[in-house]
Amino acid sequence: MQNTIFNRYERKYLLTKKQKDELYTFFKTYLVEDPYSNEGAHYTIYNIYFDTPDFSIIRNSIQKPVYKEKLRLRSYQAPLEKDDLVFLEIKKKHRGKINKRRVTLTYQQARDFLEHNQMPKVTSYMDQQILNEIKYFIDVHQAKPGAFIKYDRIALMSPDDQLRVTFDQDILFRNQNVSLDDIKGERVLSNQDYWLMEVKSEDNFPFWLARKLSEYELYSQSFSKYGKAYQKFLLGGTTDDYILYHY
Repeated sequence: MQNTIFNRYERKYLLTKKQKDELYTFFKTYLVEDPYSNEGAHYTIYNIYFDTPDFSIIRNSIQKPVYKEKLRLRSYQAPLEKDDLVFLEIKKKHRGKINKRRVTLTYQQARDFLEHNQMPKVTSYMDQQILNEIKYFIDVHQAKPGAFIKYDRIALMSPDDQLRVTFDQDILFRNQNVSLDDIKGERVLSNQDYWLMEVKSEDNFPFWLARKLSEYELYSQSFSKYGKAYQKFLLGGTTDDYILYHY
């Protein structure tokens, strides 16, 4: 059974390729490969982030309020057929902890819901609650597709999935004709040597992880893929500004 609710802390680090390769090798001593990252292979994640016409949701996020939320539609494949599965996710952050709730739909169900306000038929009480929550978010914000973001990911996890480490590269952004039917975009990080590492845990980091990060003198920084894209392409930020906003 797939999880629909996640509660965890997320810390982000910007790495060089050399750091990423060395850390990935070290982490494999303690973690196992994600089922989709067999033998270190990457998989691609495609997202649509929902926003208002004036981007008020991401602008609010950049201000680092105590509480913030976002809505996205996520797929792990492209192109999509109408019966392919996608994930509709509402993600909230309060005082540093992330709560993510998601429902699995077919691509056709998701489009009918998001484009035509047709509520999908689900059998799970929890799925219905999540859909109601998402509908409320859309109605309150009058949210529409605001940005397409795509990236390649390699992931490791603890056997019980209480700890996950992901490495993302080749982050692409587009805010015109936003849909999952077009996967083109502009590169968010101009230097292709950089990788974004995210450490996701329900509790404090294990000692071996904290010690390794300290050894590499790596410290978490604020970094949002959507926030960076907004800064770079819509606010005119510099391409070398890697100290970014966190969602």
